[in-house]
Amino acid sequence: MNVTAYAELIAQIEKFARKYCKRDPDYNGEFWSHVQLVREFALRLAEIEGADKQIVEIAALLHDIGRYQGRKDHHTRGYEIANNFFEGIDLPEKRKNLILKCILKHRTRFHTEDNELEVKIVQSADTLAALFSDEWQEYCRKTISKNELLEFYDKAPKLLNLESARKMAKPQIEKLKKLVREWHG
Repeated sequence: MNVTAYAELIAQIEKFARKYCKRDPDYNGEFWSHVQLVREFALRLAEIEGADKQIVEIAALLHDIGRYQGRKDHHTRGYEIANNFFEGIDLPEKRKNLILKCILKHRTRFHTEDNELEVKIVQSADTLAALFSDEWQEYCRKTISKNELLEFYDKAPKLLNLESARKMAKPQIEKLKKLVREWHG
């Protein structure tokens, strides 16, 4: 796919994904910043790992479109919505299927499976986005106990299935642990 066609496809996907992000009940329409952070981390990891950047960028943009009806089973809903969306998109079937798999398997519950590199990248990028999002961390500090947060930070490296992602996360996790300990006394 040439650069112009890819840019047009990304613009179309961004418009489509934004429509669903605005309807996310948990974030009052502000979920697009999470998607952008996942995209940023996915592209960085793809560069480091030598993965297909187009696959991970498209999957990152679409990974949470199913959240418009809540978090439960959003990965399955997102897969179905994206699959319908792709009916009108000219992409090779193999690429579409890998993007759809990235969407379906982006949840941390799938991190121990032996999936394609692109799937692992989107999974890791989603976790990194949660760790690096100031808005998300502030929300967590307001709604989750100190012990639960510290348990999550201890568990987070195990949820990252790429060494490159664990290296990115390590200083942030230490910073967040320190912040929670100080903030909660």
